Amino acid sequence: MLYWIWLSEVKGIGPVMQKRLLAYLQSPKAIYTASSEELMNVPGIGCHLAEEITTSSLKRAQEILGMCNGLNIQLLTFHDERYPSRAKEYPLCPILLYYRGHLVENSIGVGIVGARRCSSYGKEIAKQAGQYLAQNNIPVISGMAKGIDGYAHISCLKAGGYTLAFLGSGVDICYPKEHDELMARIMESGAVLSQYPPETKPKPQYFPKRNALISAWSEKILVVEAGAKSGALITAQYTKQLKREVLAVPNQIYSQMGKGTNQLIKEGATIYLGPEQLINTEPVMNVEAKIIGDNGLKPVKGNKKRKAMEAMKIASPQVNTPTEQRVIDALFGTPKTMAQIVEETKLQQLVLLEVMTILELEGKISSLPGGKWVKEVI
Repeated sequence: MLYWIWLSEVKGIGPVMQKRLLAYLQSPKAIYTASSEELMNVPGIGCHLAEEITTSSLKRAQEILGMCNGLNIQLLTFHDERYPSRAKEYPLCPILLYYRGHLVENSIGVGIVGARRCSSYGKEIAKQAGQYLAQNNIPVISGMAKGIDGYAHISCLKAGGYTLAFLGSGVDICYPKEHDELMARIMESGAVLSQYPPETKPKPQYFPKRNALISAWSEKILVVEAGAKSGALITAQYTKQLKREVLAVPNQIYSQMGKGTNQLIKEGATIYLGPEQLINTEPVMNVEAKIIGDNGLKPVKGNKKRKAMEAMKIASPQVNTPTEQRVIDALFGTPKTMAQIVEETKLQQLVLLEVMTILELEGKISSLPGGKWVKEVI
């Protein structure tokens, strides 16, 4: 596991490039021991990145592995049979996840997300949905946040169901703190997971990636309540990109908690009228688990091939806006702090935060320890 941790921590390399390296060199250890010349045979790896890889030490990985052993944190790698093939349809899915609890093979379920400050209406819908899924042996996927997430997890557990919680922190940290008991209950029969190593404290920029994983591990998503700028809408957006169903609970047109869900319905989301809609009766496309070739997919035929290619389109580089390009240009060469990026781009900090969130979601930039940011090679 040491080399998986090492590969996930190499600076400037995103998940798509990590998987490409794995496709060419088969294992993280082989990547670690490869020469610069061997690495540069991989498309997209130039002199700079080859040097970054060959000079990257195992020290940080050894520290993380030691923490995992001490805290009983387990690791799920991209090559593990328990890593759902369905989750791998998300091109930026991490090659390594940390988890605590019990993880079953191919544990794809239904995501339930929504507002932290939810109404009694939203609370009852989340509880009913979580209970119904548990009674039908379908995992409940959510983010262990206050409000809708918490009610969905709790009702699932009370009904004897299996639930997974994705975190925007290390799995050794409970956030929010008042969910200590809930986190312990989830780990008794289900699991809490994160792409972030232990001792990683929750930060705003970590939650969009957490939301993306909720989408990737979910067959469909139910958005119970959401304001106009709710994080649940990010989860819904990822779900739509993955060509999966988004269900939204209708709300009163004057309700602030219904603005996001009503807008989703306006944009084509399925109107949610009851938990029976959460049971998927249609065939499920299944992308093979092992990485084969550049794009991370085995060759498939017919309708499966068409759907697989649609899913992979998300990985194609997206055209940057002029403002996004300014930020990327500012990060060329060496990692920079937020203050340095503000100074170089001359953007207001609020504008910059919004742009950087988008770029991070697209896998074009990433945060480093010490509050610095770097341009990704995806």
